[in-house]
Amino acid sequence: MRKLSALQTPKYTLAILMLCSLASAASAADERWLGVWQAKDTLFTLRVIARDDFLHIDPVQSLGFQWRNSPGRINGDSALFNVEYQGVLATVHVQLGEDGTAIARPVSCRPDYHVVCALVQNQQALFKKVSEPTQNAD
Repeated sequence: MRKLSALQTPKYTLAILMLCSLASAASAADERWLGVWQAKDTLFTLRVIARDDFLHIDPVQSLGFQWRNSPGRINGDSALFNVEYQGVLATVHVQLGEDGTAIARPVSCRPDYHVVCALVQNQQALFKKVSEPTQNAD
């Protein structure tokens, strides 16, 4: 198993918080959000699927990280949702870009003294859609 350096850990932590937002925040009617998304310069990859008018995520390559996220709703090209990871509750904003990209950044992170919150403060993550969905249900 590959060890993560201290410099890589913030990037993966941010990717977890941000990609969860991407996956959870979309409406089933908006296929721009559906598919497999990968955080730039990482192996962190998730599949976004629609189920019961909400989007859910399945890890493709989660690098061993475990988290929980709330279903969120999109508003045009942006979305907000919550992610819980290692005692942190973060609200994440995702903005769809051009050519199958999305930028995710934390709007809030609590408790603000937690190391995860310190690592993601003033950070953003770029995601690229690497494949389209094959189906919208299990």
